[in-house]
Amino acid sequence: MRTQLSAVGDRLRRPEYTGENRCLPCTVVNVCIALLAAAVAAFVLTPLGGLLVLTVALGAIYFRGYLVPGTPTLTMRYLPPRVLGLFGKELRLPDSLAPLDGTAVRATPEGGRLVGSFASAWQDEIERLRTDGVDDDDVATLLGVPEASGVSGGVAYVVDGSLRQWLSESALLADAAAAAVLADRGDDDWDTLDSDDRVAALRDLRKYLDRCPLCDGALNRDETETIETCCTESERVLMATCTDCDTRLVEDLGEKKLGGAP
Repeated sequence: MRTQLSAVGDRLRRPEYTGENRCLPCTVVNVCIALLAAAVAAFVLTPLGGLLVLTVALGAIYFRGYLVPGTPTLTMRYLPPRVLGLFGKELRLPDSLAPLDGTAVRATPEGGRLVGSFASAWQDEIERLRTDGVDDDDVATLLGVPEASGVSGGVAYVVDGSLRQWLSESALLADAAAAAVLADRGDDDWDTLDSDDRVAALRDLRKYLDRCPLCDGALNRDETETIETCCTESERVLMATCTDCDTRLVEDLGEKKLGGAP
């Protein structure tokens, strides 16, 4: 009998969410939900019904790691970073975004999420630039330089005798909009960044968008594509491409850099 129960438990168990992989914040959240559901069942049905609901719910949490589908993602997304920190979850951001922590993005165990007020202002600025277009002054503000001069193609600019070129019109629009919001807020950390650091930070901020800045289409993300060149090994690449206008918003080669557009 014990062997049969053990076999059933093994079939139900999700090792990626249990044992040493169990997430304490997820477990606490789901136990609270289980207690609430049991209390409702006991009130609406009978105390025995509430006990049955609690037993099944706790069993699901024990064997599967969580009760509510999608809990790992929901917990990381909606629990405040400080709460996650209390459970031993390391809060982190890409190095490029560290100066913007608390202003544009907050550290989380998944790598960060946009600050609500910044995300709203960013979207408003994207919509404005989608209508008005990105001009030389917008790019100068983005890079923190006195002036920038556009060249043919719409995504390349001459700055201090050098050429700056973006991945796409969509990428440039997103970066110019984010930079405009940061400039308006007068953030000291942003103001002290040089052009290269600004470009790197804005490139990483783009990864948090879920709509195409150029046409508002949905983004298709591909984190498994690899590329090979004559001088580098294969790379894991993060791509984000609009499903409507087929414009590439993000092309991240990870730690190694091959040069090219921001």
